[in-house]
Amino acid sequence: MKLGPEFRRIWFGNASSNLADGVTFVAMPLLAATLTRDPLLISGLSAAYAVPRIIAVLFAGVMIDRGDRRRLLYLSNYSRALVFALLAVLILSGLLTLPTLYLAFALVGIIETVSDSSAFAVLPQAVPARGLDRANSQIAATQIVVDEFVGPPVGGFLFGLAPVAPIIANAFSFLGAGMGYQALRGDYRQEYESGPSMVEEIREGAVWLWRNHIVRTLVAVGAVASIAYMIPFSYLVLYSSEVLGLDPTGYGLLLAFSALGGLLGAWSASRMREVLGYCRSIVIALTTGAASFVTIFFVDHLVVVAVALAVYIWHSVVWNVLASSMRQKITPNRLMGRVGSVSRLLGLSGLAAGALIGGALASLVDLAFPFLVAGALFLVIAIMCLMRLPVFDAWEREQRLSEENSDHGSEDR
Repeated sequence: MKLGPEFRRIWFGNASSNLADGVTFVAMPLLAATLTRDPLLISGLSAAYAVPRIIAVLFAGVMIDRGDRRRLLYLSNYSRALVFALLAVLILSGLLTLPTLYLAFALVGIIETVSDSSAFAVLPQAVPARGLDRANSQIAATQIVVDEFVGPPVGGFLFGLAPVAPIIANAFSFLGAGMGYQALRGDYRQEYESGPSMVEEIREGAVWLWRNHIVRTLVAVGAVASIAYMIPFSYLVLYSSEVLGLDPTGYGLLLAFSALGGLLGAWSASRMREVLGYCRSIVIALTTGAASFVTIFFVDHLVVVAVALAVYIWHSVVWNVLASSMRQKITPNRLMGRVGSVSRLLGLSGLAAGALIGGALASLVDLAFPFLVAGALFLVIAIMCLMRLPVFDAWEREQRLSEENSDHGSEDR
């Protein structure tokens, strides 16, 4: 089925903002390194980006369920364009300081939380339910290409020309994303009557999530998956140098190769779902993720590790595409922002916890052992999903029947 012009506008907005994200991933640490040579202060940039997102994510969900999601999308991207434009002015005038860079990155993180959550909530309003798998797959594939393959090298190249160049490029990329989202023609406003406080509205979304067995399972699995993912990835650069013997260029190539698995995952996710259904596809993906990490624990040969990481990224994309589609189909539109924000909060917290666990295990045991622990966690959540198979299958049968009836209704009209 054709996804339509509204999806193309959402796709363009996502592609433009993800390109800027890829550039930022390289350019901001390089910019910090021009202001200080202290590794702790440079790493603090990541904390300045992550901590405000964790604090703001629940309130962002309420905003998304209260207002015009289209407006939030284009205003959040215009706001990021403005932040990078102001950064460019500070760089060109020689007034940029490290605290100012921290503040800018914190603002970008908060605004990104609003933008990403709004995009997730808007998609099921713009695309029919039976097209969500394909839509999420296309967005995931584009994100991998621009975030992993295009953005980082472009950011490095532009920084080599002039430190201000990638900052200016980001301002224009976010400006383009805002224009793409502003061109949306559908009605994305939410009916809202003032009354409950923000805390009460957050509680409503959390209670609904807890009472829905399928979404609760997906969110719990996603939280544990975030921990398992970050356990080895938090120190992967050290593993690549000390165990695999790679220099920084080799490490970059290793990550680029692993991203190829993500492209395969984006291509195969909807096809797997059509043949096997959601739950079986997710169980296979999570089990494969477990196997890839366990393989790295036992075998430290470069080729084996590179292939295993690519297989892992394949699993990650398949899981994310299918879990996102299920949550978008099940969650009521009026709760999409709040339910998504609870899921995002648990995911961000899981990443932070996984980083601490991974670093501790690597220090106390060895650089291979965290891969085994992460693999065991993925196996546990695969079993969790398998135990919910009857519930997942019953929902999917109802969903297919609903989509078929919707198609017949459209044909009759």
